[in-house]
Amino acid sequence: MTVSGLDHVNILTADLEATASFYERVLGLKRDWNQTLPTGFQGAWMRDAAGNAIVHLVWKDPASDRYDGYEPGLPTNAFHHVAFQCQGFDAMRELLNGLGIAYRVSDRRHGPLRQMFLADPNAVNIELNFAGE
Repeated sequence: MTVSGLDHVNILTADLEATASFYERVLGLKRDWNQTLPTGFQGAWMRDAAGNAIVHLVWKDPASDRYDGYEPGLPTNAFHHVAFQCQGFDAMRELLNGLGIAYRVSDRRHGPLRQMFLADPNAVNIELNFAGE
């Protein structure tokens, strides 16, 4: 077996609409409802412009015990962040400022890589990498 890349990231959320909206507004991903979830479950695939699944959102139904022990927004043990390859550093800074979303820019330059760090509505840390900008 050979691993060739990251397929997607799964995020459990108590507020599916707010989380999907965040990934649409901030990262420009397109929402595609997940028809493969069993009846009674809600979720969405967040896809890039080419239709690739990037983030899989799953709603944590408070009436179900399916995700007992997992609480969106609480620390997620060893999982620290998800990183996205991006373009348009200045445009992203403008967007985040306009939306009032807190972020920080890396003080260090990693060769030609610039970085921004922010969090989604579930306290998932997001790293945005802008190569060559």
